[in-house]
Parts: sequence; C-alpha cells; structure tokens
Amino acid sequence: MAEDLDPHDVDIFAPPRDASYKYLKLETVQGIARITLNRPPANVLSIDVMQDINTALESLEYQRDVKLVVLLAAGKYFSAGFDLNDHFGDRAYIMLESFRKIFENLAKLDKPTLSVVAGPALGAGSLLAAGADICLAASAAAKFGHPEIKGGVFNTVAAALLPRIVGRKKAFEIVIGGAGISAAEAERIGLITRAVADDKLEAEAAALIQRFQESSAPVMQYTRRAISGGLDLPFAEAVRHAEDVYLNQLMATEDAEEGLRAIIEKRKAVWKDR
Repeated sequence: MAEDLDPHDVDIFAPPRDASYKYLKLETVQGIARITLNRPPANVLSIDVMQDINTALESLEYQRDVKLVVLLAAGKYFSAGFDLNDHFGDRAYIMLESFRKIFENLAKLDKPTLSVVAGPALGAGSLLAAGADICLAASAAAKFGHPEIKGGVFNTVAAALLPRIVGRKKAFEIVIGGAGISAAEAERIGLITRAVADDKLEAEAAALIQRFQESSAPVMQYTRRAISGGLDLPFAEAVRHAEDVYLNQLMATEDAEEGLRAIIEKRKAVWKDR
C-alpha cells in the first residue's frame, strides 16, 4: 500500500528504473547501479551510444540510495573508442559535445564510480574507463592508449584530462606518441587504480562492490563530494571545502551519527541511508 511507504524511500524526481536503452543495460540492485555497454563487436562509442550513457547517468542523479555506479562492458572490448563516421561534418561537433557531457555528468553525479575493464579500452574508451573514480583492469587482456594521432586527430577530453591524471610529461607521450599502454603500466602511471590477474578480475570487482553495498549511501556520496570538489582547488581551499561538506552536510545525516555510535558501542552499524 502506498500509505505504508517511508517518504525517505520515495524519490519523485527519479525516472523509472526499468527504462530501456538500445546500446547498454542499466540495472540497480541493492544500491549498486551497473551500466553495461552492449554494442558488439567492440562497443564503439557512437553518438547514439554516448547519448544512452548520458541518459543513464542523468537518471541516477537523484536516486539517493545508489552507493556505487559501475561501468562494465559486454564482449571482448571495453570500448574501441569513437565511431570513425562521427568525425565528419556536423556530426563531429555532436560527437565531442556528447563525449564531454559524459564527464560533466560523471562529475556532478555525486556518487562513487567504478569501471571494470576486462578487455581493450582505446581512445575515448580509455578515457571512459580512466574517468571513473576507481578503475580495475585485467592485467593481460586490458589495453589502454590513444591511437587517434595516427589518424590525424586527437581526443579533446584527453588533452584536458590526462595531464590532470598522469601528469604533463606522460600525457604528451600518450596523446602525441599514440603507443598502447599495458594494464600494469596504466597502474604505474596512475591511469587506473589496479591491474588484476584476468581470472581474478570478476572476484576482485565483486569484493569491492560488496564493500560499497555494505556502506551508507549518503556517507559515500558526501565523502566523494569532499574529494572531487577539492581536486582543482588550492590546498587550503580544498580543506575548507571538505570541512564544509563534513560539518554542514555529512553530520546532518542520521548515518553519520549511527556510524560513530556503532564504533563507541562496539557493534556493527545499521545504516538507514539517510
């Protein structure tokens, strides 16, 4: 019965969770939202695919119970990058705008993100994987890199984002050099979080997802907000931003008090996700 629902469990701004997509699958279960790319054979990021990704990310923005957003891919490739046909004429503008919007949506999503890369992630696909807060990749099967320069073009988001992730010198080498990067090298330079043995990737990802599943949604969201909001600020301003989130947002939640009391009382916290 509707009158039996807790109002905190209802979000009138959230779109239906069973929305259908042509090139991906979106499933939200127990606080974990999984976005799985599904455009065989290589999950090429055409304009239509990117529009699906943006719609999916926007649909999650107001779902307050989501604790983690996971980016996955069906098939051999995570993504082979842009559709070559989208580089010409007016479609080039729409292609770049659609791709930039993905990162804008990831930034404002206010929920931690995890990419799980079981195969090659190239060009725009490499950035989509690396753009998540945490990235796990198969040590042998996953490859990264930006071969666009060999075709006489470059990725605009790579030009802006890679220097912030891997540093100026390495970014020049990756974007202008066009060489492929192994998962181990991607971990070493900070492009991804961790390279994992191929046969252990699924289990490692599941264990990490389980830790988020057992957490509090608002605690995860506000902690991510404290980190991401200060990334481009001077240190003192970043600390003040984190303090503001802590004192005025996190500490206003029931879960922050519950977590602290659980430690004092030596028991497991019972999260209310509010």
